Amino acid sequence: MTRNRTLLWLLVPGGLSAQPIITTDNMPILGDVVPIGICSDPIDTVALNASAGAMMTWDFSGLTEQTEEQFLFVDPVGSLWENDFPTSSLCGISWDGSHAYYTTTSGMLEQDGLCTIVPGPPPEDTAKVLLTTDSESLMSLPLAFGDTHSDVFSGTFEAGGFIGAVDGTIDLVADGHGTLVLPNGTFSNVLRYRFDRVQNNTVLGTTTSTSKVQWGWVSEDHRYWLLLMEVDFNGFNPIELVWYSKVPPLVSGTGLADRSMETLTVWPNPVPAGGSLRLAGTGVPDRARLLLADATGRVVRTWSGPGTQFSLEGLVAGNYMLTVLDARGTRRSTSRIVVQ
Repeated sequence: MTRNRTLLWLLVPGGLSAQPIITTDNMPILGDVVPIGICSDPIDTVALNASAGAMMTWDFSGLTEQTEEQFLFVDPVGSLWENDFPTSSLCGISWDGSHAYYTTTSGMLEQDGLCTIVPGPPPEDTAKVLLTTDSESLMSLPLAFGDTHSDVFSGTFEAGGFIGAVDGTIDLVADGHGTLVLPNGTFSNVLRYRFDRVQNNTVLGTTTSTSKVQWGWVSEDHRYWLLLMEVDFNGFNPIELVWYSKVPPLVSGTGLADRSMETLTVWPNPVPAGGSLRLAGTGVPDRARLLLADATGRVVRTWSGPGTQFSLEGLVAGNYMLTVLDARGTRRSTSRIVVQ
């Protein structure tokens, strides 16, 4: 269930036409591979709350990158938990192997659930949140400065052999717009939001709650988030996360879903275990770099061109995602590879 409302524009100066509006064009699409820099900087919540408003400049050029990771967006069909999410249209795989399942429509970004692999013997090696009763509406689209969004969600969770009920609320406000300065560049037409999220988990009659506050910066000119900061309260100690997109895909760029201008021929596909891939077509640039990721999003092979034949020796059977980058790091093609 979703509730939407728009705040009064009393504090906004002139020039409303220049304000960014976030739409489905700014959401990730099938085939997007987004490298991110995870940073060690502490989150100053007081400063963040004080930096809301119109025509702001947020300067995070001094962020300290700790590690580079990536998000990978694939077709739910062929992913590890495809049977649990038959109606989802997109699966986002994070660097830790978590799979988030989404449905994107012209008016909403919905999260249908989240699954991840945890230590333990099967089937206790999986933690699942299935929002099949009422999915979580993360963002109402289009989204502009001053807009607010609220939602309630519910479903079930499975972890450690236990099955329980989950429900919660999310409240979002688009509280700022302006210019964002990051270590990799300066971005205009940026909208910032803040959301507060509460999740209640009930098992065997006992309910525990977790909460999260998140600030996200989204550009009208790019897909996916430019910068994200969040504080997760798990009932013990707050856990902070800061990351920024190192190569944010342009709205005019392409993912797997719209690569009509590029042709990549991969054969054989399926490929026998221990065999080799051969590539041809305009999707194979000179000095290409190839990344092969498994179903958890983990990059298991990298190759650098020139070359059109690549060995898969040592890989187990399964579904993989092959991404081709040119010499500048721009993604040129993405293909699903099946190893039998």
